[in-house]
Amino acid sequence: MKWLIVVLALMVAGAILGPISSGNAGYVLIQFAGWSFETSVIALAIITVIAVVAVSLIVATINALLRRTRKSGKWLAQRREQRAKQLVKTAQLELLQHNYMDALQCFEKAYKKHSSAGIAAQASYSAQQCNEYGKAEFWRDKAGADYLKTNWILKAKRIESLKSSDTSEAAREMQELLQRDPKDPYIWQLATEVYIKSERWQQLTDIMPSIERYAGFDDKRLAELKHQVMYQRFLEEGRKSDDALFQQWRSLSKSERNTDWIRLSYADALRHFGKKEACAKIIYKGLKRGDLSIEQANSRGLLFANYAKLVEHVQDTLKRNPDHKGYLRALALLAFDNKDYSLAQRAMSKLIDNSDSTEDWVLMGDIYNALGDSQLAANAYQKALA
Repeated sequence: MKWLIVVLALMVAGAILGPISSGNAGYVLIQFAGWSFETSVIALAIITVIAVVAVSLIVATINALLRRTRKSGKWLAQRREQRAKQLVKTAQLELLQHNYMDALQCFEKAYKKHSSAGIAAQASYSAQQCNEYGKAEFWRDKAGADYLKTNWILKAKRIESLKSSDTSEAAREMQELLQRDPKDPYIWQLATEVYIKSERWQQLTDIMPSIERYAGFDDKRLAELKHQVMYQRFLEEGRKSDDALFQQWRSLSKSERNTDWIRLSYADALRHFGKKEACAKIIYKGLKRGDLSIEQANSRGLLFANYAKLVEHVQDTLKRNPDHKGYLRALALLAFDNKDYSLAQRAMSKLIDNSDSTEDWVLMGDIYNALGDSQLAANAYQKALA
């Protein structure tokens, strides 16, 4: 800019000094679009200088204002970003203290000052934790496409909130979620809870392979779950008719019928409907084939004396192995069921000397009570409670 002013000043000086030195100031006539303007060379030079200086001053002023505005905008942006960082820090501290609503409010304020996917994602998580699922979904959308693949957790949290208040809706939404073939253990554990609460036993049966694979249940929990599911399915059929219950059993493959938890479930259902002889028969066949252990039958109370082959099997086994604890208890249970309390007492006396089982002492108390010996019964019950 400075060099341009110098050049113009030299040109103007030349235009003025030249005519003056020659004794002729000179005139200038300008015509344009019907307009005419006449002046001396000196006056034109002065006007030009004034115009250039004015324009230079205006341009310089505008540039100064723009520089100041940019600096001011940058300062304001830095201040907003600093405030957003402070809000995020506060929100994260609230998260660590499980104050999810306070954290959500801080994240929302921070996002207004500095929009970022990370803040939106943390706001979504906070909303999710305080069961604000609409807001959680809103902020998950704000976070962007990279975070949308985690939307399943929002669905799962909603299902968890429904599982006690609206089991049918929870089961319906769970079915939709499982169609995505999730691998997360939490989803399969939640599915187990939802279907049990809504009594969807067939659906539980259908997803049992996935539950075994992904839910992370230990062997004991899996065994209990399988038994519960199959038992409830048998009960559903048994409520229809005896034949429906039998047909449900026969519809299973031979290998399924030989599986311990399926056989025990069927025997439990038969006992539930008062089919004690049929129950004892199912248990006897399982024991003979080695599909069941006598301890499984004892613990579930599935031994009944009205099936002679079962009684014979227990007696024959004890002849070969007189000290077998499981079969001694089985003999006591069968004798008690047959009201042969003396035999039951002799069997339990042989077993109980070295037993610290609560169940054994309770059974002994029941036997003494049936024999009319209330003092010995009380002693046995007291040992059961010890």
